[in-house]
Amino acid sequence: MAHQSGIRVSENLSAVFVDALASNAVRAIRVNIDGESLEATATHPTQDGFEQDFAAIGDLLQDTDPSYLLVRLDSNESSSHDTGAKWLLCTHVPDTAAVRAKMLYASSKASLTKTLGESYFVDEIFGTTKDEFTIDGYHMHRRHVESSAPLTERELEMQRIKDIESSAAEAPTMDSRRSHVEERKLNMADEVKDALNEYAAGSVNFVMLAFDFPTESFVLDRMDSLQSHEELSQTVPGDEPRFLLYWYDSSTSVFVYSCPAASNIRHRMVYSASKYGFLVTVQKMGVRVDVKLEVDAPAQDLAPDALAEEVGSRTKAAPPKAHITQQKFKRPAPPSRRPRTNPASQ
Repeated sequence: MAHQSGIRVSENLSAVFVDALASNAVRAIRVNIDGESLEATATHPTQDGFEQDFAAIGDLLQDTDPSYLLVRLDSNESSSHDTGAKWLLCTHVPDTAAVRAKMLYASSKASLTKTLGESYFVDEIFGTTKDEFTIDGYHMHRRHVESSAPLTERELEMQRIKDIESSAAEAPTMDSRRSHVEERKLNMADEVKDALNEYAAGSVNFVMLAFDFPTESFVLDRMDSLQSHEELSQTVPGDEPRFLLYWYDSSTSVFVYSCPAASNIRHRMVYSASKYGFLVTVQKMGVRVDVKLEVDAPAQDLAPDALAEEVGSRTKAAPPKAHITQQKFKRPAPPSRRPRTNPASQ
């Protein structure tokens, strides 16, 4: 069966799960995405009751890499009255994980549960730290589920980001399918529109936009004519999201959504929710977008070799060598306005 992410349950994982269903020997199975497959990469044996075993399964989690944990519930832990084993699905996605990995795990969860059998999974925990997968974390989760208590502001932000990233990951391209995320109303300063017109006309080869929280609008962070690809990775901040447009060569316009792992959660959420609407708007203005990239470590991901590989994989023609100097642009004066950050949003 084909799934939105293209990731499938491997024969190995299917066999491990079937064996676990047939006996009580396995308490937990760690699942990781390896290439195009969901693989069983570790197991934890049943040694005692659910609570005693759950206290130890945190050792299966990795510090920076996302993973799923399939945890067998004891019969008195299950919310279902059906016979047979019932399972808790834990999704661990560290804040420091790569954006692409976060999206891949968000969009592959349905594939995992549907293939193994949705009826087996009666509860689910999503978390970003190992502390959320301790027995205390599980008890807190159950109290929340049973009381239907309102989410904290932090939990609401994490849920919105998860929904946004999941919806974005399910859309194969911006052109072929509209994202299901509700679009923010896009407000752009006049200087942004002017810069985009300059970019569309080929007068400059680089435009970087930032979201100004006090005015709730996108403003011009920098408009320039970079003289070589080496300058690009040195120009993009490593601690705040940005939208970039860059003429990689005379025929290839690249859009980059830079979303550093260290950036503020609320800021990332705003940019994620605005990305689709931004692309639609700029293309209506006549701005070409031939390649769309999303990076979480701009200094590395936009380095000349990495950029050449990414552009080359998304275009039919081989990309120009990364050391080629862009000579046809004159460097404009820098913008006088800088984006402001709302202290309350930190």
